[in-house]
Amino acid sequence: MAITKGVRKYAMVALMMAFMVSACHQKEVVKREVVHDTVFVDNSLKKVDTVFYDSKWLRNRFETAKWKKWRNYKDSIAVEYPEFMKYMSDSRERKLHVEYHGVTLLAVAYDDESEKSVQEKYEALNMGAVTKSVSQNSFLLAGNVGDRRLFFEKDIKLKNKTWMYLRVEFPSELTWAIDPLLQYVKDFQVNFLLFAGDS
Repeated sequence: MAITKGVRKYAMVALMMAFMVSACHQKEVVKREVVHDTVFVDNSLKKVDTVFYDSKWLRNRFETAKWKKWRNYKDSIAVEYPEFMKYMSDSRERKLHVEYHGVTLLAVAYDDESEKSVQEKYEALNMGAVTKSVSQNSFLLAGNVGDRRLFFEKDIKLKNKTWMYLRVEFPSELTWAIDPLLQYVKDFQVNFLLFAGDS
């Protein structure tokens, strides 16, 4: 069934008004992040989930979050993450993967084929990065991953051939809102677990 231009125009006006009303409500504390919306797709109306963010609310959520500890006993390291981030099923002994509405935190430990210095590893990985910084046992990288998404990463040499990285991927418009998570990655220092029950 064809949709006339008048019906389409009316639907678009109604949709724009709904967005304006919802934008007015976003100035208050946002308690519901996902709303159901209707949009035109291939000349037909579809129901989709649209995520609305209030930057102050999201930043406050990261600033006031309780943090959970993930332990990697094989490499004797621990990483913390905000408890509201969803623990993903591909997490395993040497990999942590958590997400929250487009924001991803990864912590991965791995073994390199050959032993490299921090400088050698940095030179091998930094080509696609916009921001770069090297220290004694780690380096920072930041840049684009496409589709208006950015990454911020810290690579750390744990021992001879063993490395780990913490990486945050996020929509560029959320940079300020997730700054507490970015600061955690930037300031992260490895504190090796002493024994299996170590907290």
